[in-house]
Amino acid sequence: MQSVKGNKCFQETWTNVLGISFKLVHSGTFNMGSPTSETRRFADEFLHSVTLTNDYYLAVFPTTQAEWRAVLGENPSKFDLSKRAPVESISWYDCMIFIDKINSDEYGLELRNFLGESWRYSLPTEAQWECACRAGTSTAYYFGAVAVGNEGNFGKTNLDVNRNKSGDNERQVESATSEVGGYAPNPWGFFDMCGNVCEWTLDGYADYDLKKNLDPIGVSLTAERVARGGSWRSLPENCRSSSRFNFLPTYRGDNCGLRVAIVQE
Repeated sequence: MQSVKGNKCFQETWTNVLGISFKLVHSGTFNMGSPTSETRRFADEFLHSVTLTNDYYLAVFPTTQAEWRAVLGENPSKFDLSKRAPVESISWYDCMIFIDKINSDEYGLELRNFLGESWRYSLPTEAQWECACRAGTSTAYYFGAVAVGNEGNFGKTNLDVNRNKSGDNERQVESATSEVGGYAPNPWGFFDMCGNVCEWTLDGYADYDLKKNLDPIGVSLTAERVARGGSWRSLPENCRSSSRFNFLPTYRGDNCGLRVAIVQE
């Protein structure tokens, strides 16, 4: 299946030279936010209709430590035991450096050869992120109304208690991120959109502007930026499809990573 916009035909999937796999998300209208009946919702999740007027691509997985190192030559992550673990401990500004880099040199040239001069790598907007996360669903999570606990890497405390094989002698081990793709994807094939790492978006944090329902983006002059999806140490209710996190753009927590989008200027 392919998306046709004017005379241009877009592939449904694409993998770039870095090994980052992308899926096409089609333009359309969806309900962003949560209804007042949703359990443990927050006041900044006002339910409203949003229309995305252009197709875009979103990475199938959060950016991994190997991908980050390949571009910037270093790995800032606290949990660095696997190349397939998501990169974390990165600020919003760090993400923009990464995005700027892959828009230049051979990475940007490859993208322009694939889609055309008007396309570029970006962080997704909040609306783009939530549309892809929901994947056509309207429940609290893309897998249903309630989280059981095995749908993603979330709900961990700083110290979990594990038992050894004999069943005696408890030992405490630190919880952490897990390799990307370790849990079932959402209905559109995106992995780890519930837990593992919060994912920075392009938006500045503010209450939704309900007058802006076409391709909305939060104001860029606010002090904080929005991250989505919850993390390994988030409570399940903070990993709902509508949950919003706001951090200073300088924040480098071990719970924050990114997922790359491809958008048309």
